[in-house]
Order: sequence, then C-alpha cells, then structure tokens
Amino acid sequence: WSKVYDVIIKALICGEHPVLSAMKRNCSYRTNCFELFGFDVILDSDLKPWLLEINLSPSLSSDSPLDFTIKSNVLADALNLAG
Repeated sequence: WSKVYDVIIKALICGEHPVLSAMKRNCSYRTNCFELFGFDVILDSDLKPWLLEINLSPSLSSDSPLDFTIKSNVLADALNLAG
C-alpha cells in the first residue's frame, strides 16, 4: 500500500495550486467546505501502481452490497474528517 500512497500524495502535490486557488475563489471560510476525490489506480504485473485518473466528487451510488458497504464507510470517514 505504501507505493499506492506515494502515487496519491504525488498527485495531490501536483494539483495543490489549482485546488487552493479554486478554494480561495469559492469558499469564504476554510472550514465551510471539503472535496472528496476518487483515485483510480491500477497495478501492473510487478504490482507497481499507475494512476489512471482522479475524479472530483466521485459517484457514491452503489451497485452491490459490497459497493454499498465500501462507499458508506468512505462517506462516513469523509464526514468525520470534515467535522
């Protein structure tokens, strides 16, 4: 998981300036908003992670009980982090 974590951190660093600029334009107070990002990562045959795309406001609809469980936990974690 550490390699996947590294890919995500590097992507966040690359997008930091545009995200902060948009936040300054659209949010009056830093504590009033948050964004949930969806990272699509694929592993090659050597288990090297490759970032496919980053989704802003990814779909939280569920197609199966497993999907519902995963997305419910993601949403609960996001809301707990946001406060």
